[in-house]
Amino acid sequence: MTYAELKTAIANYLNRSDLTSDMDTFIDNVEAELNRRLRTKDMIKRATATADSQYLTVPTDWMEAINIEITSNNFSPLFQQSIESLDVYRKANNNSVGQPVYFAMVDDSIELAPTPDTSYTLQLTYYAKINGLSDANTTNFVSVSHPDVYLYGALKHASIYLMEDERIPMFTAQFEKALEEMRMEQEKSAFGKGSLMQRRRTYGRPNKKNYYYGN
Repeated sequence: MTYAELKTAIANYLNRSDLTSDMDTFIDNVEAELNRRLRTKDMIKRATATADSQYLTVPTDWMEAINIEITSNNFSPLFQQSIESLDVYRKANNNSVGQPVYFAMVDDSIELAPTPDTSYTLQLTYYAKINGLSDANTTNFVSVSHPDVYLYGALKHASIYLMEDERIPMFTAQFEKALEEMRMEQEKSAFGKGSLMQRRRTYGRPNKKNYYYGN
């Protein structure tokens, strides 16, 4: 379903032709909800970056880190820690410089520790925001493969806007059903073939303290 087709379908379901200026708001609200709730294989992206200082700005569509690794010099994965753990590490190592070993997320930046002593090439693997629908971008993976997610989500938000209380539960239920079926399909496509291997974690284990020692 294209952007134009989606807007037409919303108007037809609502039997309203006077909401043209509000359509984008309904669609934007769906995309905001999907970005908060979805983490699927189609949202995974890779990017390269040069790290030569303590902080590195993330891509504009960044939502959540999956894996960060140094690809220049000797290949080396970085391990995610909390900001507090990075501070403890820096103090224990006299805030030394060197090849980064750890990273933490700070607002829209990646903090590296140790602070790079030269330029390193990083590969960032992360969950990216859904590429929003517009006149310039008429489709994305959700609208093509799961158009009902967009449609019922937009109808839910439209019903809230129109204060049609009796229709909100119906469209909400259809949206949740379509969203859950989308998740299940994604899981099957990701793990449907072959045996599973334990995933290497790139972040600290929950409820386990991290201890750093000086050199």
